[in-house]
Amino acid sequence: MPFVVLPAHIADIEPVYDVYFEAFKDEPILKFLYPRGVDRKAHTEAMAQWWGHDRISYTIKCLNADTGKIVGMATWDVFHRPGEGNGWERPAGIPWLEGKEKERAEGVLNGMWDMREKLFGARHKYIYLSVIAVHPEHQRQGVGRRLMQWGIDVAEQFGVPIYTEASPSGLGLYQSVGFEHLSHLRLVHRQEVTGLPDAEVPLVARMPAAARGLRFREWEARGCPETYGVDGSSGAQDAGRAGCAAM
Repeated sequence: MPFVVLPAHIADIEPVYDVYFEAFKDEPILKFLYPRGVDRKAHTEAMAQWWGHDRISYTIKCLNADTGKIVGMATWDVFHRPGEGNGWERPAGIPWLEGKEKERAEGVLNGMWDMREKLFGARHKYIYLSVIAVHPEHQRQGVGRRLMQWGIDVAEQFGVPIYTEASPSGLGLYQSVGFEHLSHLRLVHRQEVTGLPDAEVPLVARMPAAARGLRFREWEARGCPETYGVDGSSGAQDAGRAGCAAM
């Protein structure tokens, strides 16, 4: 069965997110973000507005070339701009929720945003995998790997690392395509926030070939130099810093 990865267009929003909502329908994150269910018409309209002006995110689709059906999707955030800033702006929150529902959802997301600010801030260039989803009927057929390869290829062209949050079940896929588990960092969704048992979120990163074997933890300790400091000539003065954003 041939699968092809292509850029998603605004006209694809509804079928792209059909895949997303089907893939994540039993996951806690959807219950946090949409505790009363999803108004798909409003969601599609909001996403069309967002896609129309966003300059950071790139959503791709994976098609079954025989049927034309969208069977997978991913959104990659490319934080790479000339000059000092990388384009990162911390999200303002979850505007469609209120009260306790808003507090719970933002409590979950704040930990993820805090970690990205600690590691990269608004200065260091990197690529973030915002979401990847494969329709349950097409899982374990190589769709996820194709979607992953798109982002890896872009990261290699820029010579920057990829970072994201994995799931325990998906950790093996990340490691099979060159990601390392950042076991020195901990992100835990606490029961007092989620109402569910504590759950640790695996954090993963993939260094580009330009790093010449330098591991993420070593690069982070050197202050995340753009040249990677693999010859020891740069970044050494920043050794021991926790995260890159302090630079």
